[in-house]
Amino acid sequence: MTHSKPSDAAIKNLSWTNPWLQLPDAFYQRIQLTPLDTPYFIHCNTHTAELLGLSAEQLQNEATLHFFNGQQLPPEVQPTASVYAGHQFGIFTAQLGDGRVLSLGEVVGHNDRRYEIQLKGAGLTLYSRTLDGRCPLGSAIREYLGSEALAGLNIPTSRALCLLGSETKVQREYLTTGALLVRMARSHIRFGHFEYFHHKGDFENVKNLTTFVIEQHFPDVLNEPIELRPLRLLEAIVERTACLIAAWQSEGFTHGVINTDNMSVLGDTLDFGPFGFMETYHPEFLANASDDLGRYQFDQQPEIGRWNCLALAEAMSSLLPSRTIPAKLLRLYRQHYHQHYLQRLRLKLGLSTPHPDDAKLIEVLLTTLQQGNIDYALFFRNLADFINVQEKNPALYTLTTDSANLMQWLSLYQDRLRLETISSQERQKQMNQVNPCYVLRSHLLKQSITDAEHGDLTEFYRLLTLLQNPFEEQTGMDFYAQPYNPEAG
Repeated sequence: MTHSKPSDAAIKNLSWTNPWLQLPDAFYQRIQLTPLDTPYFIHCNTHTAELLGLSAEQLQNEATLHFFNGQQLPPEVQPTASVYAGHQFGIFTAQLGDGRVLSLGEVVGHNDRRYEIQLKGAGLTLYSRTLDGRCPLGSAIREYLGSEALAGLNIPTSRALCLLGSETKVQREYLTTGALLVRMARSHIRFGHFEYFHHKGDFENVKNLTTFVIEQHFPDVLNEPIELRPLRLLEAIVERTACLIAAWQSEGFTHGVINTDNMSVLGDTLDFGPFGFMETYHPEFLANASDDLGRYQFDQQPEIGRWNCLALAEAMSSLLPSRTIPAKLLRLYRQHYHQHYLQRLRLKLGLSTPHPDDAKLIEVLLTTLQQGNIDYALFFRNLADFINVQEKNPALYTLTTDSANLMQWLSLYQDRLRLETISSQERQKQMNQVNPCYVLRSHLLKQSITDAEHGDLTEFYRLLTLLQNPFEEQTGMDFYAQPYNPEAG
C-alpha cells in the first residue's frame, strides 16, 4: 500500500482538546496507549475525513499511522478512559467503563462541529477487568460496516474514521489479529455515566455531569431557569432517544444489546456487537444469540428505549423537581416515538401528506409482511414501482407466500395514493431516495469478516462502497440486495 509523505500528520495539526479533563478525576483515567505490532492501514473513510475538513489521503500516511498507534502524540492530546455503570439485560452493574476504548479528545471539524475521536483496541485501561484491551479484526470490521450502514440510511450513529490492522495476536474463541478502530461521534457520553455516580450516592458529580452535558451539547437549555435545566436536559434526551429508536424500527435494524451503558445522551447509535438487519419481516427477530429471553428482540426495542429513559431519570432524580416526572417522560417518549416513526414510514411509502388512517395502513402492512414472509428491505424498494392492483407487479408478488393477502393491502394502498397530489413518477423518485437497495445482511457481513481474517479484504471494500450509497442501484451488484440463499451456499 502506498502512502503520501507529508512532514507531519494532518490530523495531529487539528485543534485538539479533551473536554473530559474539565471534570473531576473521578470521571476518567489518563491512559498511555499500548502500540500494536506492525500496524498498517486497512481503510481511511473519505466521508468522515471530510467532516473533519480532511481528505482520506491526508490521513493515509505513516505519520498518521504512528499518531493513532500512540507513538507520535503531541502534548495537547491527552488520552482518557471514562468510567460508567449500566443496566445490562435489566440487571445493574455498578462499574463498567471504557475497557478497550480510549478518547484522544475532541477536534473541531467542518462547519465548526465538534467530534470526539476514540480508539478501540488501543490496550488496557483501569476498566478492562479480565480482558486485554484489544479489538479483534472481525469485531472492528463489524463496527466499521455497521456504523457506516446506519449513516448511509440517515440514522444517527457514531462513525468510523480509520481501520488499522496489525500483527498483534489476540485470543478470543480462536487466535486472530488485533485491529484498531478509529471512531468518532459528537460525544460518547452514555446513560451509564449518570448511573455510575447516582448509584454511588455521589450526587455532586451527577450535578457536575449534568452541567457539563448541557454546556457542551445542549446550549439552548442554558436559556431555562437554572432549577429547570436538568429536567429540560432529560426531556431533550428522551426525545432524541425516541427518534433514534423510531429510525431503527423504520429500517428493520436490531441493535442487539440496548443496555443503558450503550445509550448515547445525544441520541446516536453506539456500539455494534451482535446487531442485525431484519430480512424476512418477523417482529420477534433476535440479533443476539445470547439474549435467551428476547429482551432486545426487534419489536421490544421501543419499550426498552422507554425503560432506559426511566433508568436515566432515576439517575438524575436528585436534580429533578418532582417524583412524578417519570410518568410525564413516558408520555413524552411515546409521543415522539410515534410521531417520528409515522414520519419515516410515510416517506418509505411515498406519502407526502399525513392522513389519520396512516397508522392503521402501516399496521395492516406489517401484518401482511409477517404473514407473507416478505423481505422487509426488498418490499419497500419494489413498492416504488407499484402502479395499481390490476397490474401483477411480479417483483412484489415473488416476495410473498400469500399473494391474496398482499393484494388486499395493495388495494388499500392504492386508495390511499389517490389522496396524494404528486405523480407516480415523483413518488417513485422520492421512495427510491429513502428505501435502500442494499442493507448489511448478516451473511454478507459474516463472509466479509471471514475473508478479512484470511487476508482478503475484497468483500469488505465492496460492501462498504454499497452501504455508503445504499439508495443507488449498482450494475452487477444484485447479489448484495438479495436475502441469504442456503442452496447457493
